[in-house]
Amino acid sequence: MFNNDVKKIIILLAFTLVACDNASKKSELASKLVEKSISNMVAVKGGEFMMGDFGPLVGEHIPYSIQQDDKKLHKVILSSFMISKYKVTNKDYNAYLEITGKKRPPVSSFTKDYPLLLGDDYSAIATWQQAKDYCLWLGEQSGKKVDLPSEAQWEYAARSEGKYLPFATDNGKIERGRNYPTYDELDTFTGGLGLPFYPIGKYPPNPLGVYDMGLSGKEWTNDWYASDYYEHSPVNNPQGPSTGEKKVLRGAVGGDDQYALTMFRQSSFPIPRPNFKTDSVFNYDKDGILPTYVFRCVVND
Repeated sequence: MFNNDVKKIIILLAFTLVACDNASKKSELASKLVEKSISNMVAVKGGEFMMGDFGPLVGEHIPYSIQQDDKKLHKVILSSFMISKYKVTNKDYNAYLEITGKKRPPVSSFTKDYPLLLGDDYSAIATWQQAKDYCLWLGEQSGKKVDLPSEAQWEYAARSEGKYLPFATDNGKIERGRNYPTYDELDTFTGGLGLPFYPIGKYPPNPLGVYDMGLSGKEWTNDWYASDYYEHSPVNNPQGPSTGEKKVLRGAVGGDDQYALTMFRQSSFPIPRPNFKTDSVFNYDKDGILPTYVFRCVVND
């Protein structure tokens, strides 16, 4: 009897020590991830800019974008904030999943077949809610106000504090082979597929020091989407409509360079959503997520 009790105590102590060791490792991993993420933020000085398609104000004085929802140029004044220098990577997102015990979002069979896209230094794939949760977790851990960027913050940062830059490259232009990959380079980055995704930080940042904005994936913003929002957007720190069906996305996933324009608006459902199984475009459980939806975070003052 005595020996059995001793054995039970030893087993209990062993489990306790293992649990403590795991908790300690997760705590250390969390501290490193938070420190890395906050140190990789770029300061953005608040100010005033004209948000929307500024083409009529510069150059040949014709619109840049083929969209109609960005044509209402409107004054926006933003408070200072910080924005992630890079999109959140698979390496960092996987660390977060390990720390929190959360599950990775279902990934489409298309993506699974090409593991290069899931490499450590490629952008993490996430739904809007999963991206939001990651940023909020960083805030809880750091004691800072971390969130997804508002649509206005995203555009202001992409345009290097509101400058008239059509693309968020080092010179406002897309020059394949210098500040954006050639088709051959995209083949290399995606295992021969030529998909418009590549590892973070491969090409020069915009003048503000932020990499790949509008390129290599569509980035989630915090805002609900409304096609007429610019008609009645508030001047100070706009946050988008109070409700909606879709969230605003910014950035390119191939095709026409239009999608990479710093003012080009897109939207998608913040999958999963209450009636997502009736969505004829996307079945979250069945199809998983394509490598389209990526994100970065901001720290608000």
